[in-house]
Amino acid sequence: MLPAHEVPSRVAVSGFVKQEGDRVRVAVRVPLEAMRDVEFPLRERGLLDLARADSTLHDAAVLWVADAIALYANDVRLAKGQVVAVRASLPSDRAFEQYATAMASTTGAALDTAMQIPAAQVMLDVVLEFVNVPVAARLAIEPKMAHLGIQTTSVLRLVMDTGAERAFVFTGDPGVLQLDPSWWHAVTRFVVMGGGHLLEGLDHLLFLLCLVIPVRRVRPLVGIVTAFTIAHSITLGASALGFAPTALWFPPLVEMLIAASIVYMAIENAIGAKLEYRWMMAFACGLIHGFGFSYALGESLQFAGAHLLIALAAFNVGIELAQIALLVLAVPLLSWIFSRVVAERAGVLVVSALVAHSAWHWMTERFEIVRSYQFVWPTLDRAFAVSGIRALIGVLVIIGIAWALSGLMRRLSTGASPRRPADVGRLATATVTPRVASALLLSLLTAGWLFAPLPLVAQGASRTSTMTGVYTAAQANKGKQVFAGSCSGCHTVASHSGEAFTSKWVGRTLADFFNYVSGLMPKSAPATLTEDEYVWVTAYVLRLNGMPAGSRELEADLSALKMIRIDTTASGRAGSSHDAAAFAQARAETTSRYHVDAGRSREGHAHLKMTREHVAARTENR
Repeated sequence: MLPAHEVPSRVAVSGFVKQEGDRVRVAVRVPLEAMRDVEFPLRERGLLDLARADSTLHDAAVLWVADAIALYANDVRLAKGQVVAVRASLPSDRAFEQYATAMASTTGAALDTAMQIPAAQVMLDVVLEFVNVPVAARLAIEPKMAHLGIQTTSVLRLVMDTGAERAFVFTGDPGVLQLDPSWWHAVTRFVVMGGGHLLEGLDHLLFLLCLVIPVRRVRPLVGIVTAFTIAHSITLGASALGFAPTALWFPPLVEMLIAASIVYMAIENAIGAKLEYRWMMAFACGLIHGFGFSYALGESLQFAGAHLLIALAAFNVGIELAQIALLVLAVPLLSWIFSRVVAERAGVLVVSALVAHSAWHWMTERFEIVRSYQFVWPTLDRAFAVSGIRALIGVLVIIGIAWALSGLMRRLSTGASPRRPADVGRLATATVTPRVASALLLSLLTAGWLFAPLPLVAQGASRTSTMTGVYTAAQANKGKQVFAGSCSGCHTVASHSGEAFTSKWVGRTLADFFNYVSGLMPKSAPATLTEDEYVWVTAYVLRLNGMPAGSRELEADLSALKMIRIDTTASGRAGSSHDAAAFAQARAETTSRYHVDAGRSREGHAHLKMTREHVAARTENR
């Protein structure tokens, strides 16, 4: 039997779902080491005895796969799936890259019983079959695979009749997952998701509280909340549709600005807020908060199926419903407290001070993260000019929306009657105060980032570089062995060195590359190596690209890896003679293997592009 071991830290599960007539087949690949409480027959040195393993492999398939997967057709749960095929596979086997090869492999000939393979490296391939399924049914699946490891990442693909695939990537148990959701399923799922995100986000809740504290009359409150809603809807939608900056520094910058907006609003409450201008600050801050909302939505849009825009609107509706519910509770409660418990002025000062204190700490902590990045200004070329034009268009759009809202917001905020058109210019001139100017400036900056993010290059943490020796030679040697034994069947030296490496990774943090390595290698069974092995592979790739070894060992500490910038001698920095020699040696090794690896490299690049779309490899990015 397998020796007692702890729950694996990372487990990767691959699967396919396809309906064929009145049957649905589900093919799943799971690492055998994640299946505990099953006594697998072993030979010496922990090798799996394939000649005697059939019955135990079948038991493991029933216990850990069949019992953990429920299938629904038209919202009706089907009878438990039957195990129709089970097969032990090698970790280098690539059958589960496509449905056809996965089925052919799992239902085909078993491994040679004389093969020597450690049980901890075996992959278990299972095919489940669900019968009596209505033809063209709307399918949903409920996989409960989180118990396989401390962190279980699943890649599930729905194979349609046309041969097209729809991929889902999730960590843990996603609940009932609609594989081809209707618009109604998309609406209900994303409304709940939007409301939950607002209620779980303490920073958003504190910002709304700051809006409410001095404004407890319905008319001005409606105007302020409407301005905030319209603004965050703009950036939420644009970001979810791919118009937001993708640089590594942008999410922490947004988080820092959200905290700063809370600090500002709390201070304004303490010194005395002017309601006729507050809608402008709410609008400006809403543009920033919209980006924050979008980060919760981005990776969840895969569950919308063909209803992307509907899901986006539903998510926003969920935010607004939660926002309204919060205000309905908060406004009467604050009014009661200020009339029965404490004087309004004293209460506003106390609450504002507490909120500002918490938000200030958030802001400073997030500023430290932003400050760890070093930026390089873009080249003044044609691409920059195009970006400038798009930025100007974005700014004009934001100004136009704000101008269109100004009259309505003023009437709602102050209760004033509409002004004649001749008064509009004088009103605009009279309201250009420092407070108004700061709100407009914040809106313009946000619009610029949104509609035409300048091609600034985040060079990652500037505190150290991979050219300073961040790994040891022993780690690189071990990494070479791991790469050759577990990764080289799918990944090649050519695709991870030279221009293929530098064009993608130079300037980014080592944490980004480590997350890529640990999330996608090996391709046939990603995230199945140990943490130390991924560290060794990372060290080996660094050496391949001329980055020298040092005296300290590389560790899998993401906070520390974020402080290391990937750099090479080819990027214009002077290296030592040892650096140059290491780089030359790496280039020679790459050249000698190029003709062997070139074909597989092209295939590997194509598969990498597909896999990156399917696998959530960025863990703990913040």
